[in-house]
Amino acid sequence: MSGCIRSWGLIFVCGLMFAAQVEGAEPPTFVPKSVVVPKISSRIELDGRLDDAEWQDAVKITDFQQFSPGNGEPPSEPTEFLLALDDDNLYVAVRFTDSDPAGIKRSQLVQGQGVFNDDYAQILLDTFNDRRTGYIFYVNPNGVQRDGLLLGGQSYNMDWDGIWQAASSVNDSGWQAEIAIPFKTLSFDRNADTWGINLIRSIRRKREEVAWSQRDRRITLDVSGELRGMKGREQGLGLDLVPSASLSERENFAAQGSSVIAKPSLDAFWRITPSLVGALTLNTDFSATDVDDRQVNLTRFSLFFPEKRDFFLEDSEIFEFGGLTQNGRPFFSRTIGLSANGQPIDLEAGARLTGKIGRNSLGMLAVRQESADGFAAENVFVARGYRSFGEQSTIGGIITTGDPSGSGSNTLYGVDLALRDHRRFGGFVEARAWMQQSSTPGRRGDEGAWGASLAWPNDRIEALLSYSEIGRDFRPALGFANRTGIAELLGAYGYRHRFEKGGFLRSWRHGVEAGEIRDDAGRLESRRFVIMPFSLDNQPGDILSMGLERQTEVIRRPFVLPGGVRVPAGRYDFDRVRLYGQSAGFRPLAFTWDLGTGDFYDGSRDDARVGINWRPNRHWALGTNYQANRLELQGRGFTTRVWSMNANYAFNVRWAWLNVAQYDNVSKRIGLNSRLRWWPAQGQVAYLVVNYDWREDARGEFRPFLAETTVKFTYTFRY
Repeated sequence: MSGCIRSWGLIFVCGLMFAAQVEGAEPPTFVPKSVVVPKISSRIELDGRLDDAEWQDAVKITDFQQFSPGNGEPPSEPTEFLLALDDDNLYVAVRFTDSDPAGIKRSQLVQGQGVFNDDYAQILLDTFNDRRTGYIFYVNPNGVQRDGLLLGGQSYNMDWDGIWQAASSVNDSGWQAEIAIPFKTLSFDRNADTWGINLIRSIRRKREEVAWSQRDRRITLDVSGELRGMKGREQGLGLDLVPSASLSERENFAAQGSSVIAKPSLDAFWRITPSLVGALTLNTDFSATDVDDRQVNLTRFSLFFPEKRDFFLEDSEIFEFGGLTQNGRPFFSRTIGLSANGQPIDLEAGARLTGKIGRNSLGMLAVRQESADGFAAENVFVARGYRSFGEQSTIGGIITTGDPSGSGSNTLYGVDLALRDHRRFGGFVEARAWMQQSSTPGRRGDEGAWGASLAWPNDRIEALLSYSEIGRDFRPALGFANRTGIAELLGAYGYRHRFEKGGFLRSWRHGVEAGEIRDDAGRLESRRFVIMPFSLDNQPGDILSMGLERQTEVIRRPFVLPGGVRVPAGRYDFDRVRLYGQSAGFRPLAFTWDLGTGDFYDGSRDDARVGINWRPNRHWALGTNYQANRLELQGRGFTTRVWSMNANYAFNVRWAWLNVAQYDNVSKRIGLNSRLRWWPAQGQVAYLVVNYDWREDARGEFRPFLAETTVKFTYTFRY
């Protein structure tokens, strides 16, 4: 293994040297733009028309430049942002002139969903001006709002929901919007006069993006401008009370019984300081949560499903650790309040404390989970903290205690380090290192895990080298580890070529990725080598990509795939080819496809995943996805199938009817989730939710198994 590490290290260092030469020498010192925001005397009523007299006193910003497709060129359409504030809100207005108003893209009408296939205005706020964390606000020409959090200056959490207001209008000269962001929604230091800010416009039909401040096509927080005049902003008492009430009727057809359940719940949020927030949840209700996407497991390891519950998504970025996304995560909130088969387990209470104290960020979460599935109620706790130093570097730790699965006690400790630099090497560089140690009664083997990585995530060149070891008895009961007793080495290198403006193609990416996993005795378990000869995208945003893969798997114990297809022990070397891509998402009819064929262990496997999305108008959004995997092994064949259909109708930006139906032939279940949602304002929402579950019997007929209808309303009282 050590010889392999030295070889990969040499390759990666050479790649970084080449990258530094290509990207250029040390860039000149970045001098941020600056603007002073004026205070206005009265509140602005939002209607999206910019006819309030107060806008005459706002500061106007017009010096924008492209970061895609150009790099510093002026916008193709006149772009103007206006900024002002009063005692309660930061106001932002946009006046976007457009030479072809009929070409303005505005298909999204469902509040809170993605606007990335539309024209939009985007605001990045770094309220601590620390270039590490911040807020993202989007609004499209329909007035649809989307928000999120910036983490570490590079990654995003688009599941955060803040309370703010926006209104938009389209006219013969383009479109306009008015935005009010309450100071009660934000964390900041009231004694600081300067915030970081960036302002972005997207012109979707041209696939053009412009920003007030950008550098080498980057709009990350380290290249933001400065917003001055923010000292003394107040947040009131900083108290939000969010009561909810739900009434559910559940019918179990198999047991021939039904029940009616009334469930009140309460969430409370207290801004202890402008930058430190405490939260409490009582009798938590997850009845309106989005359903999981169906997956079929074609590996011998458990699958990873993302978190979708609002209570755990709020401020979740503070609990991220070591850059880990799946295997080896010390904390993963889906372990709490969900059984092994994904069924909800009620929470009696939960408390959370998150925020910043100077250069220190901290997060603590304590939850009391009710008894379920034959095991007693459980208390779980996680504490996470890190200290910032330099411009964007951090050092921190994490502690977890408790086992929500009811399997016994468990404790975990971990430390991590992230070093980031964008000045000295001709591009952005990130180095990470982390260590963890779990403790579980009855386990006496290696319960530790550690890893390190070096990344070069830049526009033209992307490179990564990482190494990690996870002990065989490592068990993060509050985290996620589906493969233990391993050492994993991964390297990747990609290059992007940008074509001249005005041509059919915009860019061509190509690269390689190689990885190897060995067990704790040094024996090979998996090896993977992938060549991507091309990933081409054209000016509208259609993408076509190809991948060639060589894979080795050493199976020491037989396992069974869906359909009863058995994989015997042995070593398998197989080759596969993949062709995948998508059409531009703003088109009324858009497609995604992922086709693969080749060897699979000692047989073959053919894959097809096809998606179709149709938007006949702003109100309807229809889509279907179909996935089929044809397996042929040991003279036995089976085809897995997963099908889903979405049918959403938006009456306006306040009312929407959202439907998803799913089926797979492994679980042999059809599931329907239908939600009628009323969103009168941010912080207020009402749902009518219908869930239906049909299951296939021995004769191949689908029969109803479970039906549930829920009415839920949530209202935020802000003080």
